[in-house]
Amino acid sequence: MHLSHPGMLVMPAKRYHEDKAIGHTGIVKMLKSPAHFREYLDYPHHQTPAMAFGSAVHSFILESERFSKEVAVAEKFDRRTKEGKEAAAKFEVENQGKSLITSEELATLTLIRAAVHSHQGADKLLSRGEAELSVFWNDPATGIACKCRPDWFNGDVITDLKSCVDASAAGFSRAIATLGYDVQAAFYVDGVKAATGMELPFIFIAAEKEPPHAVAVYRADPEVIEAGRRKYRAALQLLKWCQESGSWPAYQPGGEIELISLPRWAANADDFKLEDFELYAA
Repeated sequence: MHLSHPGMLVMPAKRYHEDKAIGHTGIVKMLKSPAHFREYLDYPHHQTPAMAFGSAVHSFILESERFSKEVAVAEKFDRRTKEGKEAAAKFEVENQGKSLITSEELATLTLIRAAVHSHQGADKLLSRGEAELSVFWNDPATGIACKCRPDWFNGDVITDLKSCVDASAAGFSRAIATLGYDVQAAFYVDGVKAATGMELPFIFIAAEKEPPHAVAVYRADPEVIEAGRRKYRAALQLLKWCQESGSWPAYQPGGEIELISLPRWAANADDFKLEDFELYAA
């Protein structure tokens, strides 16, 4: 089923990523520091294994046709024999430019996909809609060009599929905070509204990477959206200042010398008793 949503474009991923508008990843880099954002823009970064696996989960579940075109299962060849060398050469020609995964990784992807579709809420969300529609808009406060590319869109909600370590409510809420998913949720909600006029809920489908590949579905509550909105708007204001000033500072823009303390969780000396360390001193 092909959906038509005014303001949301169908375009290749390569073309989307080549556009100079800022996306969620750039926003997160900017929140770390302008210097980190500048590094991200100036030098291409290779995917980490975790990022590559997350991309594979996404395309395998949401874009099976794209997965088959861009990913191949690595085969083992006995290159000591003529037949093995010929088979290996043929495989390399036929799969040039594709990402390679192992048969074990393919088995894991298959289990994760089955787990996602066995969750009634997740299966219903993915029963209709389109993957990877592109959205572009200009932030009204700063004029900065922005973009986002929702994992899945059905006209009623914005859905994002996340592979994770812990899909429980407690575990995934930590991931939201530490990985900037609140920023992503707010940025996507506001971007889709700017492009289509629709203010829609943002839904996470969280799927664990390890067996039993537990799956949970969460709707970002208003506090998550508001917290993320404050962060991304601050990042855009800072980006505007950097563009106008030509300065891309790191953590201490004025070269300050700061006082540093222990984090709150490590600062309670009552948790540490001398007798606990006597064994090491003996």
